[in-house]
Amino acid sequence: MGGIPPLGYDVVDRCLVVNPQEAKLIKHIFKRFTEIASTTLLYKELRLENVTSKSWTTQDGRHRPGKPIDRGLIYKLLNNRTYLGEPRHKEQWYDGKHEPIIDKKLWDDVHSILAVNFRTRGNYTKGKIPFLLKGMIFGEDGRALTCWASAKKKSGRRYRYYISTRDTKEYSGASGLPRIPAAELESVVVDQIRGLLQTPPVRERIAAVTGQREDAMDEAQVAVALNQIDKVWDQLFPEEQARIIRLMVEKVVVSPDSVDVRLRDNGVERLALEITDSYKQEDVA
Repeated sequence: MGGIPPLGYDVVDRCLVVNPQEAKLIKHIFKRFTEIASTTLLYKELRLENVTSKSWTTQDGRHRPGKPIDRGLIYKLLNNRTYLGEPRHKEQWYDGKHEPIIDKKLWDDVHSILAVNFRTRGNYTKGKIPFLLKGMIFGEDGRALTCWASAKKKSGRRYRYYISTRDTKEYSGASGLPRIPAAELESVVVDQIRGLLQTPPVRERIAAVTGQREDAMDEAQVAVALNQIDKVWDQLFPEEQARIIRLMVEKVVVSPDSVDVRLRDNGVERLALEITDSYKQEDVA
């Protein structure tokens, strides 16, 4: 009824109308949070992409530019039931007439994560992410591969595989892909990324990104930080390994005889921010 409309909507004839570009951002924020379960990491990614709060024009024609996004705004967005199609009035939410941006399942997924306190979530993620590449593996036909684990054997071992969803929905062998041992595939992807991080072009690019900040790192410091990641990789918790991989890798496409690792457009820049923040914290300590 007045004030700044929420990010994702515009006001037309006193009604909320979906802003397609902003709605795409809202969906990304909700979906990405379910993948990384961290407002801190999400904030870093959105900061890198120069995401801002709502930019709008008042009824008298004055432009109000958006402000750089912060963690407080991320929490507000993730808790705003307007995106479910429910307007708010005096601390109560009601069924509305405007179009929802987020479906109930995605909302529930986000809030099941938010409901777990920080310490519990940290303890949970340290040991209970058995598939490093979950949600990132696809066949050449564009269909995703799903994770499958055998029941725990008497020896305590559990065998893990990536299997084409086409095989599970149609018939075995429909995709032309074998049942891929998870450990072997994950090792191939990790080796490629670790090798990439040791190449001069990547080090130079990370140094260039960090050099634009007040807490800049030179190329030698970047090399030390990358070497440290490589040295301690095997000692990192699975969740930490997955987080680093997801910073850089968009998807992995597999065929019967090849593995194609496709990087995010700004994957190196995302890692640069992560390295800079970690280096600064160590320096302060």
